[in-house]
Amino acid sequence: MSAHATSNQTEGGDPDEQLAPNTVLNSFHLLWPLVVGLGFGRAGLIVASYGSYTSTDEGIFTDGAMLVALCVLAVFFVVITVGKVSIKKHATNVIMRVGIALEALTLAGLAALDLTGNDDPALQFALSSLCTLVSSVTIYYWLRRARGTGTIVAALFVFSALILSEVEIYLCALLPGAAGNFVAAALVLVQYPCMLWARHRTQPHDIVSVSQSSDYFGFTKNMIQSKQFLAATAIGIGFLSIVIGLLRGYPDGQAIAFAPVTRAAYGLLTVGISGAIIALVLGKRQRVLTVGIFIVMELLACLALIAYAAFPDMLDIGAVFTTTLNALMVAFTWYIIIAFMSYGWRDPYYYAIAGWLVWLGCRAVARVALMEFYSISANDVLMNALMGVLIVVSTQVVFVQFLNIARRENKEHEDQATRQESVLVKIMGLDEHESLADVRQASMKHNAEEMGKQFLLSEREMEVLALYALGYTQKRVAEELYITPGTAHAHIKRIYAKTGLHSRQEILDYMQQYTS
Repeated sequence: MSAHATSNQTEGGDPDEQLAPNTVLNSFHLLWPLVVGLGFGRAGLIVASYGSYTSTDEGIFTDGAMLVALCVLAVFFVVITVGKVSIKKHATNVIMRVGIALEALTLAGLAALDLTGNDDPALQFALSSLCTLVSSVTIYYWLRRARGTGTIVAALFVFSALILSEVEIYLCALLPGAAGNFVAAALVLVQYPCMLWARHRTQPHDIVSVSQSSDYFGFTKNMIQSKQFLAATAIGIGFLSIVIGLLRGYPDGQAIAFAPVTRAAYGLLTVGISGAIIALVLGKRQRVLTVGIFIVMELLACLALIAYAAFPDMLDIGAVFTTTLNALMVAFTWYIIIAFMSYGWRDPYYYAIAGWLVWLGCRAVARVALMEFYSISANDVLMNALMGVLIVVSTQVVFVQFLNIARRENKEHEDQATRQESVLVKIMGLDEHESLADVRQASMKHNAEEMGKQFLLSEREMEVLALYALGYTQKRVAEELYITPGTAHAHIKRIYAKTGLHSRQEILDYMQQYTS
């Protein structure tokens, strides 16, 4: 965001912004290229490696293939992190084009294996692993295009794409295996025109949208540098992902086959809940995508456990809740990745891969471990107890974090009111004990906070900006804030990047014109 640009993300709660949800809904046609691209990209993965959900998964060809893909992505993640690599736009487009082609080819290859009766498991596993890898890359591309959006646009985007993909997957499940793979391959190729279509449309971040302070967009904006926030988010998603991995192969590690009725029930339940979430978000209901969605996912996990225990001879009933839970976690993870991409300073692929490693890594490890070790210790009671504990821990960690954030916001509001009163007193010269230097420092801190609101600066960046604008050298800024000179330099670079300003004097001129 430059100094001459205006942000289209607004904070919820202003009466003048009540039309924002309607504005987003009226602009939904602008999101279609992204919705179609993401939906078809995900559907290709599910048809190839998950058997179109004719059962909960395809065992080792699903989560085993996912582990192989995650190993490759982890290497790329290390390169981005250590080398501080930023993927350029041209390279992103090239990677996407190659990814689409390979995803379609792997689907066609799996269809060919089915037609020829080739049951070579090694070849099937290799194709599933490659499809999992390249389809992940295509999904990252569409999430990357949505960065910079607000709460409502992001929610509308991801849950609409989930609904579209579920419709395609269900239709492919009704077809013979080879035919379903060929249809999915053809629809994967539709991502090519979607790329061109998206370039000539209004970008998602240009759609006027509300970003509520009480959801992950608000949390990420203010707390992306908080290790406690990052750890709580990872633990909440990771533990619930382990539960999903165990539920998908309950109780002995084997995939659970759906009957036609339960397969349809899963699709309808997923589409119904996704539609309800969209409606609630458009209605500006608070905390739908924080407390609300976690309650829904935890409830689905509990219902799955109850159904497995109540109907041990009809496990597909419990699998309805399990697979719906898995689908909602997909959309929720997409949503969080977009939030981190929007406010983080690292390359967008960094946040996408990190989300994959936490969510799908935990799920895949749990699923493969269940397949490998259930025969050694076949104890269903112990496994049920373990899943119950993980559900409780996941819930407690997430909800305690939400409470801490709420307390932190209340404290910040109180501190802000106190600071504003203090600044006013100092500027008006009502405090006889304050020197001119103290008044100038208080005024500069106030200006830095105002710029922070305008350009979405973190709290640390606002502290650095205030001292830097006072004329402090980078070394002295580091000493004042007890950070390293390298960290101070990195903060200043990010301040310049976010504001579009290029010197200390430009910062002072901007403060004098727009904040003082």
